[in-house]
Amino acid sequence: MKILLIRHPQTEALKNRIIYGRSESPLTPEGVASIAWAAEKLKAADLAALFCSPQERARLLADGIAKEHPGLPVRIDERICELHCGIYEQMTFDEALAADPEDARKFAEEFGFHRPKGGENFEDVKARTGPFLEELFELARKEGYDERPVAVVSHAMAIRSMISHLLGYGLNDIWHFDIQPTGILEIGYDLESKWGRVVSMTSPQSAI
Repeated sequence: MKILLIRHPQTEALKNRIIYGRSESPLTPEGVASIAWAAEKLKAADLAALFCSPQERARLLADGIAKEHPGLPVRIDERICELHCGIYEQMTFDEALAADPEDARKFAEEFGFHRPKGGENFEDVKARTGPFLEELFELARKEGYDERPVAVVSHAMAIRSMISHLLGYGLNDIWHFDIQPTGILEIGYDLESKWGRVVSMTSPQSAI
């Protein structure tokens, strides 16, 4: 099957280096413009299904894609939302250091491995995106998806966790995997052999 992992557009928090995980942040003008780019890019794709995180920055992009596919519902799933940054949500790193110097340094130096107070780490995210993917595979078998792609609009750490499941990489192996805002990563995945491969990567900023 074909799986399209799509990151949400650029936000003000991302642009200004604010820690925001589960928090909401408005899109930048560039982020808003990129919705039309993604919708046009996927206009000709015969999407079998469209899944989306409940967070607004992801829903705005999913809704834009769905407009080019009349009758295709946007299926909201809590399990593909972003990593929760706990007490550091909506802080700058300097503010995080002021709040809890020792813990904030661990959060910065071991990001993805360290679980901040009230938050998640990479394994926590994998623990929820894994079952999401397994249910997606069962749906693909039941509905007979073959060459029709399934689109999943999500977030950087959630997408990395899904790559980890699909391609068998650990966080150390995919930590430097660059996932651009509104980037589209196509993965081909064989349901029987459980082998996956990266087919293509593209974004409004660059294409591979």
